[in-house]
Amino acid sequence: MTSETITFRVDAAERAEIAARAEREKISLSDYIRVRLGLRGQGPPDAGSVVVTAAEDADVRAQLAEHGRRLDALEAERAAEQ
Repeated sequence: MTSETITFRVDAAERAEIAARAEREKISLSDYIRVRLGLRGQGPPDAGSVVVTAAEDADVRAQLAEHGRRLDALEAERAAEQ
């Protein structure tokens, strides 16, 4: 499988926010972005061959979506307080 790179620009604040979210989820920045784009995360380079069923993948996506909603709500609440 060949690997391609997609590059996009964000400002420093956006990058910091995305990196902080990835850190909270305990996943790499690359995997966080891939999952948010609807792609499958690649995981650690030395993960070996891990088989993920469609149900497990859907569960992970649902969990990440829920975490994203909760985080957005918390950040909106914090911004309203300031």
